[in-house]
Amino acid sequence: PERNDDIFVIATEGDRFDLLAQQYYNDSSLWWIISTSNYGVRQDSLIPRAGSQVRIPSPSRISQIISNYEALNGF
Repeated sequence: PERNDDIFVIATEGDRFDLLAQQYYNDSSLWWIISTSNYGVRQDSLIPRAGSQVRIPSPSRISQIISNYEALNGF
């Protein structure tokens, strides 16, 4: 769910979810967190549509998000 401490950016040409994850989380492999947090985004693409608003869940929530993902997927 969206929270007040989430970060919102407007995507520009050349933006990619892995680059945004590296910038905000210091880990490009967490691109899927940003991708799945944005409705209407193709989940098989690393590239957000230029001009679209991209929600980046707060870095303080990363461990909670990963924990929830692992619990839901039986890891």
